[in-house]
Amino acid sequence: MRQAKDVIMMHKNTHTSYELAVILLAVTLASFLIPIFVAMVNIALPAIGAAFAVPSETLAILSTTYLVSSVIFLVPAARLADIVGLKKICVTGLCITALATVVAPFSSSIGMLLVCHAVAGIGLACVISNTIAILSVAYPPMRRGAAIGIAVAGVYLGLTAGPLIGGALTQVFGWTSIYFFVFALCLATAVMIKVSVKSEIVTTPGQPFDLRGSILYGVTILFLMSGLIRIPDPAAIVSLVIGAVLLVMFVWFEKKTPYPVFAIRLFTENKVFARANLTTMINYGATFAVSFFMSLYLQQIGALTPMEAGFVMMAMPIVQMIFSPITGKLSDKIDGRIIMTAGLIVTGIGMALFGFIGTDYNQTAIIINLAVVGFGIALFGAPNTNLILGSVERKDNGSANSILATTRQMGMVVSMAIATCIILLFYSNTSGAGLVAAMHATFAVSAVLSFAAAVVGWTAKKSS
Repeated sequence: MRQAKDVIMMHKNTHTSYELAVILLAVTLASFLIPIFVAMVNIALPAIGAAFAVPSETLAILSTTYLVSSVIFLVPAARLADIVGLKKICVTGLCITALATVVAPFSSSIGMLLVCHAVAGIGLACVISNTIAILSVAYPPMRRGAAIGIAVAGVYLGLTAGPLIGGALTQVFGWTSIYFFVFALCLATAVMIKVSVKSEIVTTPGQPFDLRGSILYGVTILFLMSGLIRIPDPAAIVSLVIGAVLLVMFVWFEKKTPYPVFAIRLFTENKVFARANLTTMINYGATFAVSFFMSLYLQQIGALTPMEAGFVMMAMPIVQMIFSPITGKLSDKIDGRIIMTAGLIVTGIGMALFGFIGTDYNQTAIIINLAVVGFGIALFGAPNTNLILGSVERKDNGSANSILATTRQMGMVVSMAIATCIILLFYSNTSGAGLVAAMHATFAVSAVLSFAAAVVGWTAKKSS
Protein backbone atom coordinates (compact mmCIF):
# COMPACT_ATOMS: atom_id res chain seq x y z
CA MET A 1 0.00 0.00 0.00
CA ARG A 2 2.97 2.33 0.44
CA GLN A 3 3.40 2.84 -3.30
CA ALA A 4 -0.15 4.16 -3.61
CA LYS A 5 0.61 6.78 -0.95
CA ASP A 6 4.01 7.72 -2.34
CA VAL A 7 2.91 8.24 -5.93
CA ILE A 8 0.43 10.89 -6.98
CA MET A 9 -0.12 10.54 -10.72
CA MET A 10 -1.97 12.63 -13.23
CA HIS A 11 -5.69 11.95 -12.90
CA LYS A 12 -5.52 8.18 -12.38
CA ASN A 13 -3.13 5.29 -12.49
CA THR A 14 -4.06 4.88 -16.18
CA HIS A 15 -4.48 7.29 -19.10
CA THR A 16 -6.35 7.29 -22.35
CA SER A 17 -4.41 6.76 -25.56
CA TYR A 18 -4.91 10.43 -26.43
CA GLU A 19 -3.55 11.61 -23.07
CA LEU A 20 -0.52 9.37 -23.42
CA ALA A 21 0.11 10.61 -26.96
CA VAL A 22 0.02 14.26 -25.85
CA ILE A 23 2.36 13.55 -22.94
CA LEU A 24 4.75 11.72 -25.28
CA LEU A 25 4.72 14.62 -27.74
CA ALA A 26 5.54 17.14 -25.01
CA VAL A 27 8.35 15.02 -23.59
CA THR A 28 9.78 14.36 -27.06
CA LEU A 29 9.83 18.10 -27.75
CA ALA A 30 11.71 18.68 -24.49
CA SER A 31 14.09 15.85 -25.38
CA PHE A 32 14.67 17.50 -28.76
CA LEU A 33 15.65 20.85 -27.21
CA ILE A 34 18.73 19.76 -25.26
CA PRO A 35 20.70 18.01 -28.01
CA ILE A 36 19.91 20.64 -30.63
CA PHE A 37 21.44 23.26 -28.32
CA VAL A 38 24.57 21.17 -27.80
CA ALA A 39 24.87 20.26 -31.49
CA MET A 40 24.46 23.87 -32.64
CA VAL A 41 27.10 25.09 -30.20
CA ASN A 42 29.50 22.38 -31.39
CA ILE A 43 29.10 23.35 -35.05
CA ALA A 44 29.62 27.03 -34.15
CA LEU A 45 32.79 26.43 -32.10
CA PRO A 46 35.24 27.59 -34.80
CA ALA A 47 33.25 30.82 -35.25
CA ILE A 48 33.08 31.39 -31.48
CA GLY A 49 36.82 30.73 -31.21
CA ALA A 50 37.53 33.26 -33.94
CA ALA A 51 35.23 35.86 -32.36
CA PHE A 52 36.96 35.72 -28.98
CA ALA A 53 40.42 34.70 -30.27
CA VAL A 54 40.68 31.67 -27.99
CA PRO A 55 42.43 28.31 -28.60
CA SER A 56 40.81 24.91 -29.09
CA GLU A 57 41.32 23.83 -25.47
CA THR A 58 39.22 26.81 -24.34
CA LEU A 59 36.51 25.80 -26.79
CA ALA A 60 36.56 22.33 -25.25
CA ILE A 61 35.98 23.94 -21.85
CA LEU A 62 33.03 25.88 -23.33
CA SER A 63 31.51 22.58 -24.48
CA THR A 64 32.07 21.12 -21.02
CA THR A 65 30.82 24.00 -18.85
CA TYR A 66 27.12 23.30 -19.26
CA LEU A 67 27.79 19.61 -18.64
CA VAL A 68 29.50 20.28 -15.31
CA SER A 69 26.76 22.60 -14.06
CA SER A 70 24.03 20.22 -15.23
CA VAL A 71 25.66 17.28 -13.42
CA ILE A 72 25.87 19.34 -10.21
CA PHE A 73 22.15 20.18 -10.29
CA LEU A 74 20.65 17.05 -11.88
CA VAL A 75 20.12 15.00 -8.73
CA PRO A 76 18.89 17.89 -6.51
CA ALA A 77 16.52 19.01 -9.30
CA ALA A 78 15.07 15.52 -9.61
CA ARG A 79 14.64 15.15 -5.85
CA LEU A 80 12.96 18.56 -5.64
CA ALA A 81 10.66 17.52 -8.50
CA ASP A 82 9.67 14.37 -6.58
CA ILE A 83 8.53 16.61 -3.74
CA VAL A 84 6.93 19.60 -5.51
CA GLY A 85 6.15 18.19 -8.96
CA LEU A 86 7.93 17.01 -12.12
CA LYS A 87 6.01 19.35 -14.39
CA LYS A 88 6.72 22.44 -12.28
CA ILE A 89 10.49 21.86 -12.11
CA CYS A 90 10.70 20.99 -15.81
CA VAL A 91 8.97 24.21 -16.88
CA THR A 92 11.09 26.25 -14.45
CA GLY A 93 14.22 24.74 -15.96
CA LEU A 94 13.12 25.71 -19.45
CA CYS A 95 12.62 29.32 -18.30
CA ILE A 96 16.11 29.41 -16.71
CA THR A 97 17.64 28.10 -19.95
CA ALA A 98 15.69 30.68 -21.95
CA LEU A 99 17.10 33.46 -19.76
CA ALA A 100 20.68 32.21 -20.18
CA THR A 101 20.43 31.86 -23.93
CA VAL A 102 18.91 35.29 -24.50
CA VAL A 103 21.81 36.89 -22.58
CA ALA A 104 24.56 34.76 -24.21
CA PRO A 105 24.64 36.59 -27.59
CA PHE A 106 25.55 39.82 -25.80
CA SER A 107 28.60 38.30 -24.08
CA SER A 108 31.52 40.72 -24.11
CA SER A 109 34.09 38.00 -23.33
CA ILE A 110 34.50 34.24 -23.43
CA GLY A 111 34.19 34.29 -19.62
CA MET A 112 30.72 35.79 -19.79
CA LEU A 113 29.70 33.21 -22.38
CA LEU A 114 30.99 30.47 -20.06
CA VAL A 115 28.78 31.84 -17.26
CA CYS A 116 25.78 31.78 -19.59
CA HIS A 117 26.52 28.14 -20.42
CA ALA A 118 26.78 27.34 -16.71
CA VAL A 119 23.36 28.91 -16.02
CA ALA A 120 21.89 27.11 -19.03
CA GLY A 121 23.24 23.88 -17.55
CA ILE A 122 21.26 24.50 -14.35
CA GLY A 123 18.07 24.93 -16.36
CA LEU A 124 18.76 21.93 -18.56
CA ALA A 125 19.38 19.81 -15.45
CA CYS A 126 15.78 20.50 -14.41
CA VAL A 127 14.59 19.36 -17.84
CA ILE A 128 16.85 16.33 -18.26
CA SER A 129 16.03 14.95 -14.83
CA ASN A 130 12.27 14.96 -15.36
CA THR A 131 11.31 14.31 -18.98
CA ILE A 132 11.81 10.54 -19.09
CA ALA A 133 10.58 10.31 -15.49
CA ILE A 134 7.23 11.75 -16.64
CA LEU A 135 6.98 9.02 -19.28
CA SER A 136 8.05 6.24 -16.95
CA VAL A 137 5.33 7.16 -14.44
CA ALA A 138 2.57 7.74 -17.00
CA TYR A 139 3.15 4.72 -19.26
CA PRO A 140 2.50 1.10 -18.22
CA PRO A 141 5.58 -1.18 -18.18
CA MET A 142 4.57 -3.09 -21.32
CA ARG A 143 4.51 0.15 -23.36
CA ARG A 144 7.29 2.06 -21.62
CA GLY A 145 10.12 0.90 -23.89
CA ALA A 146 8.33 1.99 -27.05
CA ALA A 147 7.57 5.42 -25.54
CA ILE A 148 11.16 5.84 -24.39
CA GLY A 149 12.32 4.86 -27.86
CA ILE A 150 10.27 7.66 -29.42
CA ALA A 151 11.52 10.18 -26.85
CA VAL A 152 15.10 9.08 -27.50
CA ALA A 153 14.42 9.50 -31.22
CA GLY A 154 13.57 13.11 -30.36
CA VAL A 155 17.04 13.42 -28.85
CA TYR A 156 18.60 12.16 -32.05
CA LEU A 157 16.34 14.35 -34.16
CA GLY A 158 17.81 17.27 -32.23
CA LEU A 159 21.30 15.98 -32.91
CA THR A 160 20.35 15.60 -36.59
CA ALA A 161 18.84 19.04 -36.98
CA GLY A 162 21.39 20.77 -34.75
CA PRO A 163 24.41 20.72 -37.06
CA LEU A 164 22.27 21.65 -40.07
CA ILE A 165 20.31 24.46 -38.41
CA GLY A 166 23.31 25.61 -36.38
CA GLY A 167 25.52 25.60 -39.47
CA ALA A 168 23.01 27.58 -41.50
CA LEU A 169 22.39 30.13 -38.74
CA THR A 170 26.12 30.55 -38.06
CA GLN A 171 26.95 30.93 -41.74
CA VAL A 172 24.15 33.40 -42.53
CA PHE A 173 23.56 35.32 -39.30
CA GLY A 174 26.62 34.57 -37.15
CA TRP A 175 27.13 32.39 -34.07
CA THR A 176 24.96 34.58 -31.81
CA SER A 177 21.84 33.58 -33.74
CA ILE A 178 21.94 30.02 -32.41
CA TYR A 179 21.27 31.28 -28.89
CA PHE A 180 18.23 33.27 -29.99
CA PHE A 181 16.93 30.12 -31.70
CA VAL A 182 17.33 28.10 -28.50
CA PHE A 183 15.64 30.89 -26.52
CA ALA A 184 12.54 30.69 -28.73
CA LEU A 185 12.53 26.90 -28.58
CA CYS A 186 12.73 26.96 -24.76
CA LEU A 187 9.68 29.18 -24.50
CA ALA A 188 7.72 27.08 -26.98
CA THR A 189 8.60 23.86 -25.14
CA ALA A 190 7.67 25.36 -21.77
CA VAL A 191 4.23 26.32 -23.10
CA MET A 192 3.79 22.87 -24.65
CA ILE A 193 4.54 21.04 -21.40
CA LYS A 194 2.48 23.48 -19.33
CA VAL A 195 -0.55 22.93 -21.55
CA SER A 196 -0.23 19.22 -22.39
CA VAL A 197 0.58 17.78 -18.96
CA LYS A 198 -2.75 18.61 -17.38
CA SER A 199 -2.02 17.74 -13.76
CA GLU A 200 1.08 17.62 -11.62
CA ILE A 201 3.10 14.46 -10.89
CA VAL A 202 4.41 14.26 -7.32
CA THR A 203 6.08 10.96 -6.40
CA THR A 204 7.08 11.68 -2.77
CA PRO A 205 4.78 14.45 -1.49
CA GLY A 206 5.49 15.95 1.88
CA GLN A 207 8.97 14.52 2.28
CA PRO A 208 11.76 16.93 3.35
CA PHE A 209 14.40 18.12 0.87
CA ASP A 210 17.94 17.05 1.72
CA LEU A 211 19.61 20.48 1.48
CA ARG A 212 22.85 19.50 3.25
CA GLY A 213 23.21 16.42 1.09
CA SER A 214 22.55 18.50 -2.03
CA ILE A 215 25.27 21.00 -1.12
CA LEU A 216 27.75 18.22 -0.32
CA TYR A 217 26.84 16.48 -3.59
CA GLY A 218 27.34 19.69 -5.59
CA VAL A 219 30.72 20.47 -4.02
CA THR A 220 31.85 16.86 -4.55
CA ILE A 221 30.88 16.88 -8.22
CA LEU A 222 32.48 20.32 -8.71
CA PHE A 223 35.87 19.10 -7.44
CA LEU A 224 35.68 15.84 -9.40
CA MET A 225 34.57 17.42 -12.68
CA SER A 226 36.92 20.42 -12.46
CA GLY A 227 39.75 17.97 -11.84
CA LEU A 228 38.81 15.92 -14.88
CA ILE A 229 38.58 18.85 -17.29
CA ARG A 230 41.92 20.32 -16.07
CA ILE A 231 43.97 17.19 -16.69
CA PRO A 232 47.01 17.11 -17.20
CA ASP A 233 47.45 20.23 -15.03
CA PRO A 234 49.04 19.16 -11.68
CA ALA A 235 46.31 21.07 -9.84
CA ALA A 236 43.83 18.62 -11.36
CA ILE A 237 45.24 15.82 -9.19
CA VAL A 238 44.63 17.86 -6.05
CA SER A 239 41.08 18.57 -7.16
CA LEU A 240 40.42 14.88 -7.91
CA VAL A 241 41.80 13.77 -4.53
CA ILE A 242 39.62 16.29 -2.68
CA GLY A 243 36.66 15.18 -4.76
CA ALA A 244 37.31 11.51 -3.93
CA VAL A 245 37.45 12.27 -0.19
CA LEU A 246 34.23 14.27 -0.40
CA LEU A 247 32.60 11.44 -2.34
CA VAL A 248 33.30 9.00 0.50
CA MET A 249 31.86 11.51 2.98
CA PHE A 250 28.80 12.03 0.78
CA VAL A 251 28.06 8.31 0.51
CA TRP A 252 28.45 7.91 4.30
CA PHE A 253 26.17 10.90 4.96
CA GLU A 254 23.48 9.80 2.49
CA LYS A 255 23.32 6.28 3.95
CA LYS A 256 22.41 7.81 7.32
CA THR A 257 19.86 10.30 5.93
CA PRO A 258 16.19 9.20 6.11
CA TYR A 259 15.26 11.04 2.90
CA PRO A 260 18.50 11.35 0.89
CA VAL A 261 18.90 13.47 -2.21
CA PHE A 262 20.78 10.57 -3.83
CA ALA A 263 19.35 7.06 -3.52
CA ILE A 264 22.54 5.14 -2.67
CA ARG A 265 20.48 2.03 -1.93
CA LEU A 266 19.64 1.66 -5.63
CA PHE A 267 23.31 0.92 -6.25
CA THR A 268 23.92 -1.27 -3.22
CA GLU A 269 20.71 -3.32 -3.50
CA ASN A 270 20.23 -3.55 -7.28
CA LYS A 271 22.97 -5.13 -9.43
CA VAL A 272 21.16 -4.46 -12.70
CA PHE A 273 20.72 -0.78 -11.88
CA ALA A 274 24.33 -0.33 -10.77
CA ARG A 275 25.95 -2.06 -13.74
CA ALA A 276 23.64 -0.58 -16.36
CA ASN A 277 24.41 2.92 -15.05
CA LEU A 278 28.14 2.20 -15.09
CA THR A 279 27.72 1.07 -18.69
CA THR A 280 25.93 4.33 -19.49
CA MET A 281 28.78 6.44 -18.12
CA ILE A 282 31.42 4.46 -20.00
CA ASN A 283 29.43 4.59 -23.24
CA TYR A 284 29.01 8.36 -23.14
CA GLY A 285 32.62 8.71 -22.07
CA ALA A 286 33.51 6.93 -25.28
CA THR A 287 31.19 8.69 -27.73
CA PHE A 288 30.44 12.29 -26.72
CA ALA A 289 33.63 13.81 -28.13
CA VAL A 290 32.82 12.61 -31.66
CA SER A 291 30.80 15.74 -32.51
CA PHE A 292 33.45 18.02 -31.04
CA PHE A 293 36.25 16.51 -33.13
CA MET A 294 34.14 16.21 -36.28
CA SER A 295 33.20 19.89 -36.12
CA LEU A 296 36.88 20.87 -36.02
CA TYR A 297 38.01 18.22 -38.53
CA LEU A 298 35.39 18.91 -41.19
CA GLN A 299 35.91 22.68 -41.11
CA GLN A 300 39.69 22.73 -40.70
CA ILE A 301 40.86 19.64 -42.60
CA GLY A 302 37.91 19.25 -44.99
CA ALA A 303 37.60 23.04 -45.50
CA LEU A 304 33.80 22.78 -45.28
CA THR A 305 31.52 25.64 -44.36
CA PRO A 306 29.55 25.29 -41.10
CA MET A 307 26.44 24.33 -43.10
CA GLU A 308 28.30 21.73 -45.16
CA ALA A 309 29.85 20.29 -42.01
CA GLY A 310 26.37 20.12 -40.51
CA PHE A 311 25.11 18.03 -43.43
CA VAL A 312 27.96 15.53 -43.02
CA MET A 313 27.50 15.29 -39.25
CA MET A 314 23.81 14.44 -39.73
CA ALA A 315 24.81 10.88 -40.71
CA MET A 316 25.17 9.71 -37.10
CA PRO A 317 21.98 11.13 -35.54
CA ILE A 318 19.82 10.21 -38.56
CA VAL A 319 20.70 6.55 -38.04
CA GLN A 320 20.06 6.97 -34.31
CA MET A 321 16.69 8.59 -34.95
CA ILE A 322 15.57 5.83 -37.34
CA PHE A 323 16.54 2.86 -35.19
CA SER A 324 15.90 4.11 -31.62
CA PRO A 325 12.10 3.61 -31.69
CA ILE A 326 12.67 0.11 -33.12
CA THR A 327 15.21 -0.91 -30.48
CA GLY A 328 13.08 0.63 -27.72
CA LYS A 329 10.03 -1.38 -28.77
CA LEU A 330 12.18 -4.49 -29.15
CA SER A 331 13.43 -4.08 -25.57
CA ASP A 332 9.82 -4.50 -24.36
CA LYS A 333 9.87 -8.04 -25.78
CA ILE A 334 13.39 -9.38 -25.28
CA ASP A 335 16.21 -8.85 -22.78
CA GLY A 336 17.44 -5.30 -23.33
CA ARG A 337 20.86 -6.37 -22.06
CA ILE A 338 21.42 -8.32 -25.28
CA ILE A 339 20.55 -5.36 -27.53
CA MET A 340 22.59 -2.79 -25.64
CA THR A 341 25.65 -5.07 -25.47
CA ALA A 342 25.50 -5.54 -29.23
CA GLY A 343 25.28 -1.77 -29.57
CA LEU A 344 28.41 -1.22 -27.52
CA ILE A 345 30.35 -3.67 -29.68
CA VAL A 346 29.19 -1.93 -32.87
CA THR A 347 30.12 1.44 -31.35
CA GLY A 348 33.61 0.17 -30.52
CA ILE A 349 34.08 -1.01 -34.09
CA GLY A 350 32.95 2.38 -35.41
CA MET A 351 35.38 4.19 -33.13
CA ALA A 352 38.22 1.96 -34.28
CA LEU A 353 37.38 2.75 -37.90
CA PHE A 354 38.10 6.44 -37.24
CA GLY A 355 41.74 5.43 -36.96
CA PHE A 356 41.79 5.19 -40.75
CA ILE A 357 40.69 8.82 -41.22
CA GLY A 358 43.73 10.98 -41.97
CA THR A 359 44.71 14.40 -43.30
CA ASP A 360 43.51 13.37 -46.77
CA TYR A 361 39.84 14.25 -46.52
CA ASN A 362 37.53 11.34 -47.42
CA GLN A 363 33.92 12.35 -46.92
CA THR A 364 32.44 8.94 -47.82
CA ALA A 365 34.55 7.18 -45.20
CA ILE A 366 33.58 9.75 -42.57
CA ILE A 367 29.86 9.37 -43.28
CA ILE A 368 30.12 5.57 -43.09
CA ASN A 369 32.01 5.77 -39.78
CA LEU A 370 29.46 8.16 -38.31
CA ALA A 371 26.61 5.90 -39.43
CA VAL A 372 28.24 2.84 -37.81
CA VAL A 373 28.70 4.68 -34.51
CA GLY A 374 25.14 6.01 -34.77
CA PHE A 375 23.75 2.51 -35.23
CA GLY A 376 25.68 1.29 -32.20
CA ILE A 377 24.36 4.13 -30.05
CA ALA A 378 20.80 3.47 -31.27
CA LEU A 379 21.10 -0.16 -30.20
CA PHE A 380 22.33 0.96 -26.78
CA GLY A 381 20.24 4.01 -25.81
CA ALA A 382 16.56 3.07 -25.40
CA PRO A 383 17.12 -0.56 -24.26
CA ASN A 384 19.59 0.64 -21.63
CA THR A 385 17.14 3.26 -20.33
CA ASN A 386 14.28 0.77 -20.31
CA LEU A 387 16.44 -1.78 -18.47
CA ILE A 388 17.40 0.75 -15.79
CA LEU A 389 13.90 2.13 -15.19
CA GLY A 390 12.42 -1.37 -15.34
CA SER A 391 14.78 -2.58 -12.61
CA VAL A 392 13.34 -0.26 -9.93
CA GLU A 393 9.95 0.23 -8.31
CA ARG A 394 7.74 2.88 -9.84
CA LYS A 395 8.07 5.18 -6.83
CA ASP A 396 11.84 5.24 -7.53
CA ASN A 397 11.48 6.22 -11.20
CA GLY A 398 12.32 9.87 -10.52
CA SER A 399 15.48 9.04 -8.58
CA ALA A 400 16.47 6.36 -11.08
CA ASN A 401 16.04 8.73 -14.02
CA SER A 402 18.07 11.49 -12.33
CA ILE A 403 20.88 9.05 -11.56
CA LEU A 404 20.80 7.78 -15.14
CA ALA A 405 20.96 11.36 -16.42
CA THR A 406 23.82 12.10 -14.03
CA THR A 407 25.88 9.11 -15.17
CA ARG A 408 25.18 10.11 -18.76
CA GLN A 409 26.32 13.70 -18.21
CA MET A 410 29.35 12.58 -16.21
CA GLY A 411 30.29 10.32 -19.10
CA MET A 412 30.11 13.32 -21.41
CA VAL A 413 32.42 15.27 -19.11
CA VAL A 414 34.85 12.35 -19.03
CA SER A 415 34.77 12.22 -22.83
CA MET A 416 35.57 15.93 -23.14
CA ALA A 417 38.25 15.62 -20.42
CA ILE A 418 39.94 12.88 -22.45
CA ALA A 419 39.66 15.00 -25.59
CA THR A 420 41.00 18.14 -23.89
CA CYS A 421 43.94 16.28 -22.38
CA ILE A 422 44.88 14.67 -25.68
CA ILE A 423 44.49 17.97 -27.56
CA LEU A 424 46.99 19.58 -25.20
CA LEU A 425 49.42 16.76 -25.88
CA PHE A 426 49.04 16.43 -29.66
CA TYR A 427 47.37 19.44 -31.22
CA SER A 428 48.30 23.00 -32.12
CA ASN A 429 45.99 25.38 -33.98
CA THR A 430 48.36 25.48 -36.95
CA SER A 431 48.82 21.74 -37.33
CA GLY A 432 46.30 19.65 -39.25
CA ALA A 433 48.40 16.56 -38.53
CA GLY A 434 48.22 17.40 -34.83
CA LEU A 435 44.42 17.51 -34.95
CA VAL A 436 44.30 14.14 -36.68
CA ALA A 437 46.76 12.66 -34.16
CA ALA A 438 44.63 13.93 -31.27
CA MET A 439 41.50 12.53 -32.91
CA HIS A 440 43.12 9.13 -33.48
CA ALA A 441 44.34 8.90 -29.89
CA THR A 442 40.96 9.94 -28.48
CA PHE A 443 38.98 7.50 -30.61
CA ALA A 444 41.41 4.66 -29.81
CA VAL A 445 40.66 5.22 -26.13
CA SER A 446 36.96 5.41 -27.02
CA ALA A 447 37.05 2.05 -28.79
CA VAL A 448 38.64 0.41 -25.74
CA LEU A 449 36.03 2.00 -23.47
CA SER A 450 33.17 0.78 -25.70
CA PHE A 451 34.39 -2.82 -25.61
CA ALA A 452 34.88 -2.58 -21.83
CA ALA A 453 31.33 -1.24 -21.47
CA ALA A 454 30.06 -4.23 -23.48
CA VAL A 455 31.58 -6.57 -20.90
CA VAL A 456 30.04 -4.64 -18.00
CA GLY A 457 26.67 -4.37 -19.76
CA TRP A 458 26.49 -8.09 -20.37
CA THR A 459 26.75 -8.73 -16.62
CA ALA A 460 23.74 -6.49 -15.89
CA LYS A 461 21.42 -9.47 -15.48
CA LYS A 462 18.79 -10.03 -12.82
CA SER A 463 19.46 -12.84 -10.42
CA SER A 464 17.34 -15.86 -11.15
